Amino acid sequence: MKQFLSIIGCLFILTASAQEKNFKEFYKSHKRQAEVSLNVPGFIANLFIDTEGDRELKRLLKKGRSYKVLVFDDNYRAVQRDFKKFIRKNRYKTLVRIKDGQERVTIHFRKVKNRIREIIVNVYNKNEDAVLLGLKTNLTQKELNTIISKSSYRLARK
Repeated sequence: MKQFLSIIGCLFILTASAQEKNFKEFYKSHKRQAEVSLNVPGFIANLFIDTEGDRELKRLLKKGRSYKVLVFDDNYRAVQRDFKKFIRKNRYKTLVRIKDGQERVTIHFRKVKNRIREIIVNVYNKNEDAVLLGLKTNLTQKELNTIISKSSYRLARK
């Protein structure tokens, strides 16, 4: 019985730790493939981001603890395949998906215990390059919905 409980305990620990893969791990494994890679603390990055006139964007950025940026040029297709696998495997939710000709934008988030811990923005052109921006945060779903609904940025539908 002790062996059985030990095995169950080990399996539980392994599955719990396997599910904790976040954008930081993706960032580390693809950093060398990127033309530019930045890892900036939130308090420094927020000094340079223009939020004038948009209180809700300011609120979102206040909750951001760190930014990870990857810019890909020639090898973006392989990275996009890896990124899609990463999103599916780690059960990120898709918040927004926008297409405009060859250009694409997707926004994904990861929830842990009713808190949104990460937001990842993927911007790419099917013929050229890609940018991935990871924002580590601590929001509730309600706070995120409020920020989106009250933001001055609007998406127009054609």
